[in-house]
Amino acid sequence: MARTATLKIDKDCHVDQELEREYIQATVTILSKRRIRVVSIKASKTRHGTHYYIEVDPSVDANTANRFQYLVGDDAKRVSLNQARINAGLSEWNKLFEAVGRRLRTVYPFKANRRG
Repeated sequence: MARTATLKIDKDCHVDQELEREYIQATVTILSKRRIRVVSIKASKTRHGTHYYIEVDPSVDANTANRFQYLVGDDAKRVSLNQARINAGLSEWNKLFEAVGRRLRTVYPFKANRRG
């Protein structure tokens, strides 16, 4: 199975900007302790919360990506479904569904004019 450089996280909750910032910092810390550099994080709001797209270096295999997604707070049911897709050999194991035309906003790296 191919490697991926994008971790996809589904958070089914709405939080304020400060808590989102803490989540992003925690994500960077968790991954850096595993020798994974976070290149960027983009987000989109959903009806239930937020989807995060975390670009990492180096890329990782599907099982490792799914484990990392769990460690940084991906929905547990989604992690289980992803693992079943991986075990079945599906190349499209890591799906998030976005509304047509939805724009992603960059939430990391932080902008110079923002606190941090």
